[in-house]
Amino acid sequence: MENRSDPPSPNLRRPSSLKYPRVRGATGLTHAATTIKSISRLLTSAGVTLVFAVVFLGPPAAAAQNCAEPPALAAQLHTNPTAQGFVQLGNWFNQNHNPTCAAEAFQAALKINPASKKALDGLAKILLATGDDDTVISRLRSVPRDEALTLDLSNAYSHSGQGDEAIAVLTEGLKAFPTSNALTQALTSLDIRESHFEQAFQAAEKLATLKPSDNEAQRIYLRTMVITDKTDTAAPLAAKLLAQAPHDADLLNLNGFIERKAGDYDAARKHLEEAVALNPNDYNPRVNLGLVLVAIKDDAAAKVQLKTALGLGATEPQVRFELAKVLRNLGETEEAQKQLKLYQQQLQQQSDNYQALLKSSEAAKAAKAGDNRKAAELYREASALQPDNAILSYRLSVVLDQLGDTRGERAALELAVKANPRLAQAQYALGFLEFQSGDNAAAERQFRMTVTVLPGNAQAWNSLAASLAKQGRFAEAQDAVAHALKIEPANPIALQMNQRLAAVMAQQH
Repeated sequence: MENRSDPPSPNLRRPSSLKYPRVRGATGLTHAATTIKSISRLLTSAGVTLVFAVVFLGPPAAAAQNCAEPPALAAQLHTNPTAQGFVQLGNWFNQNHNPTCAAEAFQAALKINPASKKALDGLAKILLATGDDDTVISRLRSVPRDEALTLDLSNAYSHSGQGDEAIAVLTEGLKAFPTSNALTQALTSLDIRESHFEQAFQAAEKLATLKPSDNEAQRIYLRTMVITDKTDTAAPLAAKLLAQAPHDADLLNLNGFIERKAGDYDAARKHLEEAVALNPNDYNPRVNLGLVLVAIKDDAAAKVQLKTALGLGATEPQVRFELAKVLRNLGETEEAQKQLKLYQQQLQQQSDNYQALLKSSEAAKAAKAGDNRKAAELYREASALQPDNAILSYRLSVVLDQLGDTRGERAALELAVKANPRLAQAQYALGFLEFQSGDNAAAERQFRMTVTVLPGNAQAWNSLAASLAKQGRFAEAQDAVAHALKIEPANPIALQMNQRLAAVMAQQH
């Protein structure tokens, strides 16, 4: 190995997202994630120059010894390792709440069949669960998509504040799958969130027209009519569907809502009381029943339903406002004032959330257009409205990184990890900054947090090894590399680091 007395110090930049593996061929993974974007300072110890890289994170993979496979499926895969079999294994791990091992299985499936949509869908859902929307977008936007992958990409855009792109993906998907209930439901929900009420109605109406005998399609249409305040036209369909399923709690609730709006309180109460009896843990029919009871001035019964609805998770400000009214009527003035204060706070929070959504959407558009200064300003404003939103703080850090504002980037990342200590992208990026600044102990802490969240990620272990090696803790670095190699025996970075660490350890003895 070569020696250099004056090692170069290339400019390190941290990744803006966790990366998917790019899969080529049936014999192995070629990781874009392990491509070295920039090499760290050369580390000299015991006369031997060590080259380490802080590398891009890939998706979670699992150390084989931590993934206990069901015996029958393990035996089947041993004799006949197929992509379909590994997808089945990944689904089994997911059902047993082990996403790390599930990702390993989906990766194995992609080794065999790089075009496996089910394996891509499995990985995408795991990354979406960690908040890594950027990676899902970069990986799925250019591949052929079925319904599941279309939903994955739309969800990634939606979660990242890019509502227009999410709607565009679903609209394009419906051209290929015009009778998809799932895509239509997702599109109507997004259109409603973006206040595109007429577009939502038109999408649901089109589906209902194409599938007149499909009860789920008709239910989507009914819900959309109710949400978009077309209750008069919704009433005949609601009655028809309820006649076909007279004890369906959802349809009972929808009919009760429509009847309440029309002032038919007796019919509404009957349907809503049955809905509550059928599904007592759903707060929606309790809210509607409570409002019916308010209208007929049964304050004591209304109080029970509205308080129970709040306890079950109802968040609509109107619920607290109506509860405050009935409490005041019942002479419970102090509690009524408390509920009124909470109502006002909820109204403000609702307004802040809406403004944050608008600003983050505009910020995403500005960043996409290359206007990072405008994006940073908008993300700051959105983050101020939602200071506990880790994703907003993380996205602010990404654009500040592009602007070269390291101090601001660090502050945004610290806010992100404070809000969500398990946001792996933020933990890793913060570790990258510490590593770049030469604070290797701090980098180590962040990378240790990263491997805690993603214990089966080879690249995270490689980065931890790099931070340990720069502190001269070569045995611990070697142990971290060993973890990486257990996960990915052919990982080129881990193999290189392992070889050079072994040489150092040999010279020390």
